[in-house]
Amino acid sequence: MSQPEAFGRYRVIRRLGSGSFATVWLAQDDLLNYSVAIKVLAENWAHQMDIQHRFLEEARILRQTDSTWLVAVHDVDVLPDGRPYMVMTYADQGSVADLIHRGTLPLDEALRLLTEIGQGITVLHNHGTIHRDIKPSNVLLQSSPVGQRVLVADLGFAKSIDEASGFTAAAGTPGYMSPEQSIPGGDLDVRSDVYSLGAVAYELITGRPPSRPPVKVAPGQIRPGLPPALDELILSALSVDRESRPADAKTFTDRVRTIRMAPDLPKAAVPWWQRLRMPWRRATALAGALVLTGASLSGSLGRPGVSLTTVHDAAQGVYLEVPSVWAHEIHTAQEALPAAAEAGAGPGLLVATDAEDWDSTRETAYGVYATVVRGPADLSGIAGAQPCGDPPEERPLDTGEWEGTVWDWPECHGNGSLSSAAVHEPGEPTTVYMEIRQPGYRPDLVDRIIAGTHLG
Repeated sequence: MSQPEAFGRYRVIRRLGSGSFATVWLAQDDLLNYSVAIKVLAENWAHQMDIQHRFLEEARILRQTDSTWLVAVHDVDVLPDGRPYMVMTYADQGSVADLIHRGTLPLDEALRLLTEIGQGITVLHNHGTIHRDIKPSNVLLQSSPVGQRVLVADLGFAKSIDEASGFTAAAGTPGYMSPEQSIPGGDLDVRSDVYSLGAVAYELITGRPPSRPPVKVAPGQIRPGLPPALDELILSALSVDRESRPADAKTFTDRVRTIRMAPDLPKAAVPWWQRLRMPWRRATALAGALVLTGASLSGSLGRPGVSLTTVHDAAQGVYLEVPSVWAHEIHTAQEALPAAAEAGAGPGLLVATDAEDWDSTRETAYGVYATVVRGPADLSGIAGAQPCGDPPEERPLDTGEWEGTVWDWPECHGNGSLSSAAVHEPGEPTTVYMEIRQPGYRPDLVDRIIAGTHLG
């Protein structure tokens, strides 16, 4: 449909999206100075009374539950052509699907989202309702004074639990709906939603939806290092036999919360902003010098789900793009390798999994160190350095924006690889010296990090 000027007193701004049954518009309530989302039944369903009933039933459920974990319905009305519309909460941060598409989520963030989604579904189950279409695009995100809010939405397929034995048509989205939902007339219960929660959990953790049932590949096989209890929970939720699934959304959510609160949750699960507040024995005051922003570059390293984080050292005026999974700790005033320091490379920026072990090539620490050397610098002496016990492999580098030399140690005391690089912009004397440590030898990743570096 073409963009209308208004729905009642709500002035239409733009279309937010559309589906098979409805179109959603962003509108402004000028009376209360408030943005709202307005969902309007599609024109081709205007005279289908069963579809209109389903549309209005969604509004009734959302209004009656009135939960902070569900999209709220503020008003319902009917257009002159007979189509109903509902005025709802506007989720200004998009959906969980949008979040997943930007790159792999930190484990703690994924578990937080999953916990809040589960709380929304628990509210529905307590209300006597099965959602039947839980998926990332049906979970919305809204900014609030206390942080991001999760809002479960789109209850177009929702039904009363009391009517579960009388469903005559299959409903749901392939990939997220339980096996029993694909059978018309199937006897459903709340464990169908538990299956969908398991599918959403799988995608939040791995960046990809699960395979068709039976699901045999655990999330930990795609994302190593996950707690075994998390693998067990997700696979049990995705069981074809619903007797093997958690009993309901609350049971599933409580187990997710327990896993998230466990003291042995991998360090990578701690949000970066919390890590910056942790005391470090060699930490220096950041004093606003560093800015981190997520870069939506999934797959740019040749692997699905890999994302980069942009790190800015304002003191040196250098921007780096580093794998997000390495950005556990950030330090300024870190020293370079001795050979580089002797050639004039001063203290620089370090972004690493473990800054305490960075100085030792015999410990496991991965990340990127960079420093800016103003004026000409002769770092050729690095070729004679042997921090890993052997001479490096030397290769020229020319990305178009950077040119210089890279020295690679493909194997460094059994703890991955080490690469050093001295690069400069064509025709410019300023040199950026970098050290990159990674768990395996990937020169393409080294070149990608260098190519993503810029001065400003």
